[in-house]
Amino acid sequence: MKKIFPFGGISLATVVLFFACSCLLRSGSTDLALQAQLVWGTNNDKPDDPKLKEVDAKVTERLRTALKWKNYFEVNRQNFTVHAGTPKKVKMSDHCEIEVDNFGNSSIEVKLYGKGKMVVKKTQKIKPGELLIFAGDDKNDTAWFVVLSQTEK
Repeated sequence: MKKIFPFGGISLATVVLFFACSCLLRSGSTDLALQAQLVWGTNNDKPDDPKLKEVDAKVTERLRTALKWKNYFEVNRQNFTVHAGTPKKVKMSDHCEIEVDNFGNSSIEVKLYGKGKMVVKKTQKIKPGELLIFAGDDKNDTAWFVVLSQTEK
């Protein structure tokens, strides 16, 4: 008698169950929900631009411990999800873009682009509640940063 399925001793139900479980594990469990803030640092007072917002106290405190500027203003904020193995590009402004690659197990690679050129490339783990800061150029006694944090899904 000829066998219909060439799986040997493995039943069709076992094969289907294996593929279903592996698809479920890959979809969602390694996704990272992130927030990126484009921040402008300066020692000057807030300009008249109504689009600029003061950065919240937690982020300001963290920036002031690591950097030299007195005032920090949020230019843009983006929430996004990065799927494992699928890099995600996020446009923060006309001159700033990030690309985040999720390697799984909360390990990410971030590429920061300023005016189309890669400024920073860094690989590290991200944890809930932690802020990762990626700095751009320091010009005219001001600078720009992208602050990355993990958010709730």
